[in-house]
Amino acid sequence: MHQRAALVAVVAALGVWTTCSAQEGAPERGASQTNAPADQTGFWKRAESDHFVVYSNQSDNLIRRYVAMLEDFDGVLRLLHGKTDAETPRKLPFYLVSNTQEMRRVLPDAPEEIRGIYLTPLEDIFVVAIRADDGRYDRNNGDDVVLHEYTHHFVAQYFPAGYPGWLQEGLAEYFMTVDLQPDKVLIGDFNRGRGYALLNTKWVPVADLLSKSPHQVPEGDRGVFYAQSWLLTHYVWSDRDRRARISDYLDAVRAGSHPMAAWKAVYGQDEKTLEKTLLAYMNNLSGLELKRAPPPPPKITFSRMPAGADDLILEVQQLKLDIPQAKGPDFLAKMRKVTAKRPAEFYSRRVLARAECDLGDRKACEEMLRSLLAERPQDLETLQILAASRLSTARQAIREKASRDQVQAIYADATSYLGRIHKIDPNDYMALFGYAQTKSFDSVPSENTLNVISRAAEIAPQASMIRMTAARLFIQAKEYEAACEMMAPVAGNPHGGARAKYATLLMSELKDKTDGEPLSGAPLASAFAANG
Repeated sequence: MHQRAALVAVVAALGVWTTCSAQEGAPERGASQTNAPADQTGFWKRAESDHFVVYSNQSDNLIRRYVAMLEDFDGVLRLLHGKTDAETPRKLPFYLVSNTQEMRRVLPDAPEEIRGIYLTPLEDIFVVAIRADDGRYDRNNGDDVVLHEYTHHFVAQYFPAGYPGWLQEGLAEYFMTVDLQPDKVLIGDFNRGRGYALLNTKWVPVADLLSKSPHQVPEGDRGVFYAQSWLLTHYVWSDRDRRARISDYLDAVRAGSHPMAAWKAVYGQDEKTLEKTLLAYMNNLSGLELKRAPPPPPKITFSRMPAGADDLILEVQQLKLDIPQAKGPDFLAKMRKVTAKRPAEFYSRRVLARAECDLGDRKACEEMLRSLLAERPQDLETLQILAASRLSTARQAIREKASRDQVQAIYADATSYLGRIHKIDPNDYMALFGYAQTKSFDSVPSENTLNVISRAAEIAPQASMIRMTAARLFIQAKEYEAACEMMAPVAGNPHGGARAKYATLLMSELKDKTDGEPLSGAPLASAFAANG
């Protein structure tokens, strides 16, 4: 396995960056360092624990219970995967809403039945969840969907090698039905909807289950695909010997064996035998029970959000997902109208600046951001927006054939803000990614640039664009093994779409390449390295 240094030293305009630890005495995220008046608070609250930051306008007691459930589940996953002492470079944000109407402030087209969703846009990785209390389809207070998605996040964070679709979905399905009781944890229960699918729906052929992703099967078969993925994962994980052999199976598939042939070679079962075995196993399921002392309540720090968050916090998350061009003018007009309700509020002005940067007048946006920084020089989010805007300006200048010196001057300005971000939060992956972008004129990336982009991918392995950018830099450096390692999770993402297919094609060209040799005979990889 190719490993890169975790320590990153980046000489920026503002000084030396280091990703080892936060600067002693650094201000808290968004803290004011001037006498600027504080914003009035509203109904939305921020609750921060060891591994999560939950935003919600619901009661403190409900938020406290929800955070406790998340921390408890995270602890179980860490215990079972040997990650109890693993670093948590970034706490996962949750936006806890009460109904579909609020969900649609983030996802305007969200269907009525949606209960939660895990989103991975480049700028942020977060969950939006409805706190359900009816429990109609599961036994875990409506949290199956959230726990399913968090399992995906956890596996991607700590096991980013890339799994086939059935195993990615199967692990999420297997752990999502956990029953967290004070004195014990029960794992392996079934979701009622999945159980119904197994008993009442024609199964997907086992060879397709092993070889395809959910989006590669007909839409009407996806429910039973998830159910079979859960059953096969349950079958593997319930037996120590079968669980131990899964690594051999995955190695064979990654080496190019057909998934069904690899299964027969490792487990001795052809397609018919495996299907027959699963049908019999389904009638004799047994779960895992972990006895324990009641877990202590997590430490949670509550704070109130500014009043403007009541109207804008979810719209900001929608903005991070990229507003379709046709809807941009209406969305921007809405943001201008809503932020005008509180023209002096720092929060509302920052939201308006973000909207202007993405959808409106970039020059006006940057003037607004500099004015905000004059009031609060250490406000992290303002620095992030301004750095991103300067990088966008540089990309636009390159498209418009500006001179190298002109672009380098913009990059230097962006780097000054990136350095300030890094001093406040050494684990800000977008600052690390941004720094790597400022080195785009280097024909061969330096070791430091490769370390920086590797650290960004380590902090946010779920961000496929960062992984693909890292892969391109490694190809330029003729480090093909590292490039393939970066792309493997992208290629294996069952929801990765065109980018997953592209990564698969690139890896197929590079699999027989030795580090350091020319890229001859790899036209796709050559074009990717040259043009991105």
